[in-house]
Amino acid sequence: MTTTSRTSGRPAAQAPSPLDDRARAVVEGLQARNRRQTRAAVGPLIVRAVRSRLRDGTWDPTQSPATRAWLADKLVALDPSKAALCYQLCRALGARRVVEAGTSYGLSTIYLAAAVRDNIAAAAALAESRDARRGAEPDDGGAAAGVVIGTEHEPSKVAFAHANLTEAGLADHADIREGDLRETLRDLPGPVDFMLVDIWIPMALPALRLVTPHLRPGALVVCDNVVSGRRYYAEYLDHVRDPGGPFTSVTVPGNGGLEISLRN
Repeated sequence: MTTTSRTSGRPAAQAPSPLDDRARAVVEGLQARNRRQTRAAVGPLIVRAVRSRLRDGTWDPTQSPATRAWLADKLVALDPSKAALCYQLCRALGARRVVEAGTSYGLSTIYLAAAVRDNIAAAAALAESRDARRGAEPDDGGAAAGVVIGTEHEPSKVAFAHANLTEAGLADHADIREGDLRETLRDLPGPVDFMLVDIWIPMALPALRLVTPHLRPGALVVCDNVVSGRRYYAEYLDHVRDPGGPFTSVTVPGNGGLEISLRN
């Protein structure tokens, strides 16, 4: 069914959210907060970038501990269309185990956890249908297993993420780990189907290197803002685009860009 504008009858600018009403309400509140924060932060962030350039020779102000502290309560959330794409990719993969490097307030986590939950439900329905055809006793075939393993350095953001996931009805499908990802991502149970990298840029490649041994063949890794920040993501991009490396990668331009990398 085509989604149309109520006023013009033309197709809407974007497809509807894949989330259910409960999760969508939480996400819309977070997105509104993110927009307010972004508008208020643009001016100060430009000033900090100029100071960083003059002081440290880089336009990336997050290299400064003071700026990182200033950003500690900011959502810095994944764009809704990108989050919806991650949901769809996880559904297409049938993802049961997802890793998210950079949970923040849990906005993108909601999309990932919803995909895991919906994959579990789809697998259970398929198993039930199969067993009904066979006349066998119902068996979910392990369909109940599935989780998003998120990691976040800021304790206050971890608390907010837990609250938001609970409000969205998705807390049972998320494990948010607090602390340095170089420690929190060391223990990953089982193969990983999907990874989202949306974190402080210097930690992107270390996070990927930690998770790579756990990625199953065919798993996908999505990294945000690789076009707008390609100078700072150079090492990460060299790694995932290396013809002899463990990934086959494609760049999706627009709105900062995404790098989508397939585990060979």
